[in-house]
Amino acid sequence: MLHPPLSLLSDDLLAYLVKNVAELPYEKENLNNLSLADRAFTESCQKYIFRELKLSNTNKVSERLKLLKEVLDDKPHFATHIRMVELANETAWLFSDPTFTSILQMLANSPIPPHTLHFGRLMGMSLIIDDPILVVRWLTQSFFSLTLTVLHLSECKNVPLPIFLICPRLREVILDHVGATEKSYVDYPADLCSGRDSPSPEVFKYRNSHSLVQQIITPPPRFKTPVVLWSNLRILTIAPHDKEALPCLQPILDAACNTLEELYLTDLDRFESRQILLAGLMTLSNLSNLRIFAIIAAINCNKRRNAPTPMIIHDINTVLGTIPKVNKITHLSFDFDIVGRVPFNGCLNQDWVGMFDEIIRISHGKPLELELVMGVSTGNLGVNHAGEDELYTSITRQAASLLEHPEICTHSWNPTFWARGVGPFPSGQVRDRCRR
Repeated sequence: MLHPPLSLLSDDLLAYLVKNVAELPYEKENLNNLSLADRAFTESCQKYIFRELKLSNTNKVSERLKLLKEVLDDKPHFATHIRMVELANETAWLFSDPTFTSILQMLANSPIPPHTLHFGRLMGMSLIIDDPILVVRWLTQSFFSLTLTVLHLSECKNVPLPIFLICPRLREVILDHVGATEKSYVDYPADLCSGRDSPSPEVFKYRNSHSLVQQIITPPPRFKTPVVLWSNLRILTIAPHDKEALPCLQPILDAACNTLEELYLTDLDRFESRQILLAGLMTLSNLSNLRIFAIIAAINCNKRRNAPTPMIIHDINTVLGTIPKVNKITHLSFDFDIVGRVPFNGCLNQDWVGMFDEIIRISHGKPLELELVMGVSTGNLGVNHAGEDELYTSITRQAASLLEHPEICTHSWNPTFWARGVGPFPSGQVRDRCRR
């Protein structure tokens, strides 16, 4: 039994505590321990413990399915907690496994069947989806064709394009290091490529997935209808260093010009960190409802002697300059990774003043939240090299013009803030409007 002060908390507050535990690292272990600590936590913990069904391609997957089936047979209401199914690329054989299909039937009979599907390498070894036609056909015949709202594909080389058409209720699509190998789709049955309603996602996120994104934008002739409609897209996230995928950005912006509200160029690319100049690849001039624009940019000071300095801030200013004076922007976020050491050649002479002038122009007297994050990458982790503090101070000093505009609420951060116990705001997110 709980003792004061926990015994004095309402059920809502106890559920809130469990929710926060579920967001910590090693959440399964923590939730299991908390569930056993007191029965007051058990039910809330079970909702998170059984929230995901993850099946990797290991020699223990059949044993795990058997144990799960026994648990669900004993306590069928646990099936109502499962919201996501995660499968390895090479697990198409599961669709013929009687234990797995019986579990799927229990999920199908749930009042709220799972709505999220994740396909990827996971703990398997293959980047190839086994029998992609079978996978698509299985999806058309499963409850996912009616319930799937979130589709996450990662580390797959042969994603079948029809997978989007058989799930018309898709609201969120995440593509991470995936590709399309098919070009004509002549081997796919006609009913998987046409005669279906196209999904209209509200959230679209892609990284290192240009071959598939290109097919989504311009499907092969076998597809008589669009694979994806952009008429409801509200949030778009891409990697600003993904030089092959960036050319896909403007066609999406054009198609979603009336609905897009949030644009994040913040998805880090683990294989590439070189900054790509964006001015020739995108314009924000037609995004009539854009509220949030966020970008991560790298300023490399380790250039060779006499080599030209890439004008990264000038490039960003050119993109900002395409935002009309009359706009709906409420949040701007800039995260700068300054690569190099003292004297940080080519950083201080970037057009910082021009950037702050663009911010003032975009605000145009209306409230605006500005996030300005700076950090130095020297290759020597954990060491604060001399001159970094002066660099941050010099850049911030060039933002003095913002002080004359109280409607612009500026939130600055650099690594010196760690000493004050203040960490950076999470990348790819925006804070609520300040109350002042």
